[in-house]
Amino acid sequence: MLAQYAAQPQDFARPRNAGTARQMAPTTTPTPSRQPTPRRVTRRNTYAVRIRSHRMRDCNLFAGDVIIIRRFQHGGGDETASAEINRRPVALKRLSIHHDGLHLTFAHADDAGVFLHNRDIEVLSLVMGIEQHATEH
Repeated sequence: MLAQYAAQPQDFARPRNAGTARQMAPTTTPTPSRQPTPRRVTRRNTYAVRIRSHRMRDCNLFAGDVIIIRRFQHGGGDETASAEINRRPVALKRLSIHHDGLHLTFAHADDAGVFLHNRDIEVLSLVMGIEQHATEH
């Protein structure tokens, strides 16, 4: 039964120009040595959440309010964050993501921080990306 799959001698015939010196010679050209360009990397994360309960009334957050949070993590460990609550920009001092919710610390000293518990928010979208920048010497 396997005889029908056995290779016939003509199946392994040499191509017409195989083995000639012209085809076997490598055609490499020397390339100038290039040093890899060091790069800075910025991680960009954008979160969109909607408030889904009235428990946040004391913070002036009501059901249906949308919060857009943008986080930028730079290569040196620096991190910046900004937010928009109902399309109004809000400066953030710190953003902490915990297993049970988000903690927003506002840049203004008169504004207290807000903890958004997972049961009080609905995540609408999450977009993550990396941006590379060539460094200047």
